Amino acid sequence: MLNIKRFRKKLGLKQEDFAAIIGTSKVNYSKKENGRIKFSLEEAHKIANHFNKPIEFIFYNNEVSKMETNV
Repeated sequence: MLNIKRFRKKLGLKQEDFAAIIGTSKVNYSKKENGRIKFSLEEAHKIANHFNKPIEFIFYNNEVSKMETNV
């Protein structure tokens, strides 16, 4: 599961809520959240600014970072 999905669920928000933040449809947002389409940098900034969090906090997968630091 992508970090943004965990973040959204932790807040108790729906995909429709995040879709509204970036100005897209729920279907398009769902594709982005599930990794079929990438978020643009502009979209990432909109979400991060909306919640006053760094982009890395919302989008970066900690499991990957642990693997990469052990290389």
